Order: sequence, then C-alpha cells, then structure tokens
Amino acid sequence: MRQAAVSVSIALALVTGFVTAQSTVPPELAAMADTERAFAKAATVKGWRDAFLEFFADDAVTFANGVSSAKERLRQQPSTPFSVLELVWEPRLGDVASSGELGWLTGPSTSVNHSAKDSKRGYGCYLSIWRKQADGTWRVFIDVGAGAPEAVAFAPGFNRIAFGERYTGKDTKEAAAKNLTDADRELNDQIAARGASAAFASRMTSASRLHRPGAAPLTGSDAIARWLAENATASSATGGAAEAAESGDFGYSYGTFAIKEPKPAKGAYLRLWNRDREGRWWLMVDVAQPARMTG
Repeated sequence: MRQAAVSVSIALALVTGFVTAQSTVPPELAAMADTERAFAKAATVKGWRDAFLEFFADDAVTFANGVSSAKERLRQQPSTPFSVLELVWEPRLGDVASSGELGWLTGPSTSVNHSAKDSKRGYGCYLSIWRKQADGTWRVFIDVGAGAPEAVAFAPGFNRIAFGERYTGKDTKEAAAKNLTDADRELNDQIAARGASAAFASRMTSASRLHRPGAAPLTGSDAIARWLAENATASSATGGAAEAAESGDFGYSYGTFAIKEPKPAKGAYLRLWNRDREGRWWLMVDVAQPARMTG
C-alpha cells in the first residue's frame, strides 16, 4: 500500500506511447481521478487508515504477506490522525479501459511521521487499480507503491497515458483475460530465457513505466532495459492472476518475482497492460513490491 511505499516507519516493432493533454481525458478517467482526490482529502480529515477503509473495495487485495484481504489487514492497523502521520498524494497520470469500468492511477506521495523523534519527509510514487462498483462509484482494488530518494516529478496537471490504436475486437472478458494470462506467462518465460532487460524491452513502449523501491520511476523501454540490465541480471517471475476489462483493451496481472543478482530480492509484481488493434498486449507499467524481510 502507498503508506509503505513512502517509507513511513509505522505502518510497463515498439508501439509508440504518448501522454495526452488534460482536455482529452475521458469522463470515466476524470471521475476516477476525482474520487482519488476525495480519497486523499479524506485522509487529511480522518487519517490514512480510516480513509483507506472508506475508499477500498470490500474485495480489495494486498501483497504484503502473499495475496490477502486489504481491508482485513487495514483493520489490524491503528487509526492514526493526520496530525500524527501526515500522508499526502495526488493523481497525475492514469488510464481507463474503453468499457469504462477498470482503470489505474499513479502520482507522487509524501509522508511525515510526526511522532518520530527525528521525523523526516518521505517521498514515493503510488499506483492503484480502480474498479467501478455496482452503484457506479469507483473503489480501489489494488494499491502498491515505491519509496523514492526525492520528490517524484510528473508532467503538469493530470494526464492520460495513451498508446496508439487500441483493441476493438469482440473477445469476451474471460477470453481477453486468458489471452492476457498467456502474455504474462510468455514474458516470464522470456525473463528466464533471455534476462529481464531483453524480455521487457520487447514488450514495452516509449511511455511504459517501471516503479522500483528506492529509485525514481523510469519511463521508456530504453531506460528501463538499461536499469534492468544493471539491477536484475539474474531474475525469474511466476504468474498468479490476471483480469481484463470488458472491452479487452486493458488489464492487469500479478505474481511473484525473485532476483539473485546483483542484490537478492523477492516479492510480488503488478503489471498493467494495453492491447493494440492487432490484439497484442503491451506492458505499460511494472511495479515490484519486495517481501518484507524478517530476522
């Protein structure tokens, strides 16, 4: 969840990607971003935990200890006022499926634990998967993030990440999810066979993003491939689950990863995908959440 990502002590030939101006944001994406803003404002009034409980879907999941109920985990946390634990964030970039019921948002976050003796401002970048509920409201289904060494920069305003001509075929939601699961598995197979750098480069666009703890988010297949070549030289990944939107042009997948070199790490990954007119899935965002080490 985003509070862990911002270092609070307690608690994705290449398809050309591009960012569109605020005026071209679809209504459903604008509504999702407005809900995120209301979520962030609620955290300043009632504290982060109670705001999370309000804006998370009942079936929301967390990757903190395997895949488990996010709300159950939240209820185990103390209710902390904003004056004690200051957590601030805002949506700056995102996307929504053409069918309008599934999408994502990302943006910068900052935190200060005022109860700590040597309180320092923490920086991070969150990412959340949103689903429209039966009553038409937007609620968070998955929330992950990554701490950063300094404030995370975004283009001014709120923008949509777009990616050329999207899929307009007639797959059912189930068929699209199976197709996405196959794409996720193929990427994992390529990571094992060719290494993460080459595998990701073949699936990412000029607008794709890589979020990793302790580093500023990376954008573009070239920068991402270089970073992976230096930081994930011996790695593997195993798929867990995937969901596609009703329109079949957007979906997400998650699973587990392990890095042996140069610095051992393991944990969960979350990937966001767009599907092009030809039916090929492209990785738009990849976020890693390392497992919490004990002992």
